[in-house]
Amino acid sequence: LVGSLGKQLQILNSMESYFKKIVEKLTAFPDPENPYGELEKLQMLYALETISYNLLTAFVILFIPFLIDTFQETLLLFCIFGTLRIIAGGFHFDHILKCITATSFIIITEGKASQIIQISLPVCLLLCLITNLLFFIHIPRGTENNPYSESYSQLQIKRLRFLSVFLTFFAVCFAQIRTIVLFAMLTVAIFLVPDLYRRFR
Repeated sequence: LVGSLGKQLQILNSMESYFKKIVEKLTAFPDPENPYGELEKLQMLYALETISYNLLTAFVILFIPFLIDTFQETLLLFCIFGTLRIIAGGFHFDHILKCITATSFIIITEGKASQIIQISLPVCLLLCLITNLLFFIHIPRGTENNPYSESYSQLQIKRLRFLSVFLTFFAVCFAQIRTIVLFAMLTVAIFLVPDLYRRFR
């Protein structure tokens, strides 16, 4: 088991190095009409790295469910989770490999579980109340590398509250997708707990 995990980490590290090399080559192309300096190059490097890692994560998250016949559930859950996560932010891992591994495991597991578990309306209402409470008191601030301005933070608060109420309506009214919606909301809410703990400590 240890050897297998070590081999998987080696593969992920190799993939990360491979992506970095591709990104560095892309940013090395000169643009005669719009020459850019070192700061712009670093910004491009960061943007391309973020895009490549997100594409890799999305591929892993959607490929495995395709093999285990949970593609539709996982796709819907991933879309809801991703939208909420972009707006709300919350806890982030300190390494891209941890992020890919944890996010993939959580979404794939919840996608499979949503085929088995059916959440009743009373439990749904209780979970919606908890998640809405967290979403309504949370203030999205972005990340250390990409902090939000005060005005953008206020905009994200409005978006998060609207989306939270909108998803609650769907969870209450449509039993077929209730579990998927609640799993997505709960996962994002859990990622907010460390931020809220630091804020109210």
